Amino acid sequence: MKRRTRLTHLTLAVPLAFSLVLTACGGSDSASNQGEGESKTSGKPTEITTAIMNYEADMVGEDNVVWKELEKRTNTKLKITWIPEASFDEKLNVMLASGDLPELTYVESIDTPQIRSLISQGVFWDLTPFIKDYPNMNKLPKETWSNSKIDGKQYVIPRYYPIVGGGLFPILRQDWLDKLGLKTPESLDDLYQVLKAFTEGDPDGNGNKDTIGMAGYLGSFNFIFNVMNETGGAWKLRDGSIYPLITEDKSREALLYVKKLYDEGLISPDLAILKLNQVLEAVKGNKAGAASLSMAYSWEVTGELRKTLPNAEFRALPYLKSTNDVKYVPATGGFYGAYLIPKKVSESKVKSILKFLDYGYSQEVNDLANYGIKGVHYNEENGRKISTEQANKDLVKVGGNLGSIWRPLGFAQVIDSVGIANDVYEQNKKTIDERLKSYLKDPALGVVSDAYNKFWPDIDKKVTDFRVKVILGQESIDAYDQLIAKIKEDANYKKVVEEMNAAYKQRVAENGLGE
Repeated sequence: MKRRTRLTHLTLAVPLAFSLVLTACGGSDSASNQGEGESKTSGKPTEITTAIMNYEADMVGEDNVVWKELEKRTNTKLKITWIPEASFDEKLNVMLASGDLPELTYVESIDTPQIRSLISQGVFWDLTPFIKDYPNMNKLPKETWSNSKIDGKQYVIPRYYPIVGGGLFPILRQDWLDKLGLKTPESLDDLYQVLKAFTEGDPDGNGNKDTIGMAGYLGSFNFIFNVMNETGGAWKLRDGSIYPLITEDKSREALLYVKKLYDEGLISPDLAILKLNQVLEAVKGNKAGAASLSMAYSWEVTGELRKTLPNAEFRALPYLKSTNDVKYVPATGGFYGAYLIPKKVSESKVKSILKFLDYGYSQEVNDLANYGIKGVHYNEENGRKISTEQANKDLVKVGGNLGSIWRPLGFAQVIDSVGIANDVYEQNKKTIDERLKSYLKDPALGVVSDAYNKFWPDIDKKVTDFRVKVILGQESIDAYDQLIAKIKEDANYKKVVEEMNAAYKQRVAENGLGE
């Protein structure tokens, strides 16, 4: 999943244990079962067209047994265009520019200039008056709804994603830690020592210096800036106002930390051009002891390693602490991606589409989309859904293919995977419990402005490109300081900060969240 740094959380901390949150998010209150089970709607199925990002290499088609069962239970005829992640932005931009939008339009971000502009032009329905009539959607967490509001209204149906578990954050080889006698790192200083040992301490035991501490591309190290700045997202709340992290003093320290890792050969030497698939190759190939990935990858890479190394284990860090002992893990706003319905769709069809989405937030239909048919694609053992080989044959994937329409309720999509070993599953549960105590808010979640949309991409790119040059030794830190000083005096930068703060205060007032 890309742009993980966007997935940050605005509301108050949620002091709930894993089991309680899982129940709350995935419960099946008998008083709210309108969307539970097979559709009670009789008559001709509702045809729905949509285009959705799909991360799977093998994408499911309408002849699939689960697809047909989903249509049967929801009384729909689904016309789904799957779009690979690599081409999603390009194809979405073409659709938005041409106005040729599917009846159910999926977007990855609700904060882009294009989406905000089209909403202000009245291209999409304001769904606020309708939401109350769909009980399953109303069981989604409060913050999922409040964080997806635009100008105080509900133009989108958020695609649920758990508050913690996603985002780019280190997963580490626990078996390498054990072999080298190291403890799980709790601070950035600890992490440095671990990465140094993974690079120089022969953790794979082959007698050669052929491992690196951490594989990653440039964005993989954003968590370092967040840990040092003690905030989620790309803005820092201080004394009632928000400030961009790129110009914060702590971000300078973070840059020097990354440069130190690079200079000492503890991270990927080609981080400026590395891609996700190359990072995965390094960790699956027993060549890197850490990577910055979402928790969902912990089993993918562990499972591959265990084919030849039975004791291998990649374990997600529960948190990292700043020098002030403030814990940080990445967090979401309770959703990732969202659906809009164009105004060209009739009101009666809008209600039918919302009914379809509501079915997907019932436990039964959500399970069908993500796990398939009980007894065929999965069996239940000790409260867990254990996937069968038929699930692989029929391209059933938690959070993928048909699971891309509605991600799983609760925390399943970040702790569970097809074929996951029980020890990894149980450890993931413990990590989620700890992360729920440790995540930090993104004060700028959902906050946008005209000046931000117009000027910020260029400002951000200028700083990012210069950071790369500093890391690679092509520019000095003094030159970087001069760049930041110049940006702070730039009229466009000041306009962005001014407008973003006005928008922030308005959003706080609308959502009643306080500062």
